[in-house]
Parts: sequence; structure tokens; C-alpha cells
Amino acid sequence: MTDGAGWKSSSRGEAAWKEERERIASRNAEARKQGKNRRESYEQTRDDARRATAARLHAELLKQRLP
Repeated sequence: MTDGAGWKSSSRGEAAWKEERERIASRNAEARKQGKNRRESYEQTRDDARRATAARLHAELLKQRLP
């Protein structure tokens, strides 16, 4: 491509720019994926702890009701 000032687009430069954009997009996608996995793991651990506490409290209440 040429404009009135005599500037010509470099196809190598444009390809490098597109390659860099794709590399960044790939890195961002991987970071999102890892973040999602960490969040799911955290939520699972939290839910397990909540269930364990609820089960323990329920068992204690049952013991209190029985003579």
C-alpha cells in the first residue's frame, strides 16, 4: 500500500504485529483459564468445608435430642 507521502506498508511488520496480538490473546486466554480453575477449586474447597461443618453441627444436635 502506498499513500501520497511515499510511505509503503511492510507486510513483514504487519505480520509481526498480528503474530504479537495473537500471542497476547493466547496468553490472556490461558490466564483466564487458570483463574477459572483456581476459582472453581477454591469454591469446591469452601463448599466441602461448609458441608462438613453443617454435618458436624447436625450430628451434635442429634446427640443433644437423644437422652
